[in-house]
Amino acid sequence: MKNQIVSEYVKYCLKKGHAPVNVFQLCEELSVTETEFYSHFGSLEKVEEAVLVTRWQSVADKFADDEQFAGFGLTEKMLTLHFAFIENLREIRSYLLWKYQDWKNPMDQVKGLMALRHAFQQTVTPMLDMASNQGEIPDRKVVSKLNVEALGMNLAFVMHFWLKDDSADFERTDACIEKSLQLTMDFVGRNAVDKLFDLGKFLIQGFQK
Repeated sequence: MKNQIVSEYVKYCLKKGHAPVNVFQLCEELSVTETEFYSHFGSLEKVEEAVLVTRWQSVADKFADDEQFAGFGLTEKMLTLHFAFIENLREIRSYLLWKYQDWKNPMDQVKGLMALRHAFQQTVTPMLDMASNQGEIPDRKVVSKLNVEALGMNLAFVMHFWLKDDSADFERTDACIEKSLQLTMDFVGRNAVDKLFDLGKFLIQGFQK
């Protein structure tokens, strides 16, 4: 029923050109009682947030027990998740174009995206921790917490780009995912800052001998 409520909410918005004014209107479309609605959601705002969150969660769940995915490196995991998420969103593109028609800056904290960001962090944080423990990415004490934020911003950037993309089969979005993630992973992974730190540590150890 929870997914049905979210699906009906999307349909309602597209058919009417506006969101339901109250829970009663949505329940009338679903032919369910308000009591049943409130057993799944506390408000219409939570349903709105769930539109993106449920889409992300279905992608995350798909790969959660995938042995092949588990063997991927961090960059490959992020690419797989980004591609799969955008592919999943195609089913509700009309709704998203309507909902986010005024989304000008990809870094703006648009309503609905904050819940997606939280769900994204829950999925990606364990992957970052594993990559750090295995030495795939450096464990930087000062900026390690920024890694998940950087990847989250990249997801928002890609989604914003995709909503503006009118290329056949969204080919430009595919290129955007690859290029933007490569840049983000250059920040997350071992880069010039780490090399400089390693050199400094080497020199200090050398002078102490």
